[in-house]
Amino acid sequence: MTLSLDEVGSLCEDLARVVESINGAAMPQRLCEALGGLVKADRLGVFVLRRHASPLALLHDVPPGAVANSYLESLYLLDPVYNHFLRGTLPTCALLHDICPDDFFESDYYLNYWSSVKMISEFSINAHYDSDTVLHVPLSRTRGSEPFSGDDMDTLRAVSPIVVATMRHFWAARKASFESGAIEADSFHKHLRYVMDNFGCSLLTAREMHIMQLTMRGYSDKLSARQLDITPGTVRNH
Repeated sequence: MTLSLDEVGSLCEDLARVVESINGAAMPQRLCEALGGLVKADRLGVFVLRRHASPLALLHDVPPGAVANSYLESLYLLDPVYNHFLRGTLPTCALLHDICPDDFFESDYYLNYWSSVKMISEFSINAHYDSDTVLHVPLSRTRGSEPFSGDDMDTLRAVSPIVVATMRHFWAARKASFESGAIEADSFHKHLRYVMDNFGCSLLTAREMHIMQLTMRGYSDKLSARQLDITPGTVRNH
């Protein structure tokens, strides 16, 4: 993709607004405006993924209501992006279709969140701040739009170093302002993890619970078997 002089000028103006607000509360909005000027996106967001607490939404551009809140309340535990983050395998630039499990479109997460907000494609830029924190900037397209093209993704990859550096600088300057609710967030997250890890424990074996959790995240019998080093037939029997 080659930018015209007018497009370069527009991009520079957008980036100038980002720089001017780099330590301020308006920076996530300015950054998303700059990215939206480069590549069409129906929705954009800025999240802080945290290992020991639920995610923070610095900018959450989805329709208001229960569905919009459900991701932050619990569904993030089923999100392929969040689970790659926990495993340390989340790329700096990621198309969700490339990193999600093979039965993602039949998973609880897809049916309860993605489908409800009508998303068809998501590309994200992920700034790894430290081993417990990733600054996650997803761009999404919804029904009626085309999925992100190769040129779209190449453009976003090209600007990703600017996005990563900006997000790291912003979080270093602003993270202390979010620490006041850290104890409550940690406690809530630990409770959710406990419920998730122990759901059905009075009825299911440890192996059956693990298979159930993989299935909820969108893993097929074959992929679950590979994860657990057992046969697909054993997965189906459980």
